[in-house]
Amino acid sequence: MSRYHVMLITIALGVAMSFGYATAGPGDDYGAREVGTVRFIDRQLNLVQLDDGLELHTMDARMLQNIREGMRVVVDYAHGDGRNELNSIEPVGAGTQVDVNPTAN
Repeated sequence: MSRYHVMLITIALGVAMSFGYATAGPGDDYGAREVGTVRFIDRQLNLVQLDDGLELHTMDARMLQNIREGMRVVVDYAHGDGRNELNSIEPVGAGTQVDVNPTAN
């Protein structure tokens, strides 16, 4: 096999590999911070639902100990595998300025 053929095959494989990554597109995973009012808490399922319908799950029940229905909260969560997983949840006082920029993964 000549050098020309080896170089041509190498270039073709490189283009094919980069094309596969380009067509894959971005994933469905993202993170966010949001302010809302707690509409519903299911402590058995470790689930919180905000007033806009956003459902948030946690593996750590201690995160929900001081959270009550009707409480205004700021949540930081990650979306992946079809569900929203809480990173943090904190009560927000009246008149408190809250930064709600999306979090980076």
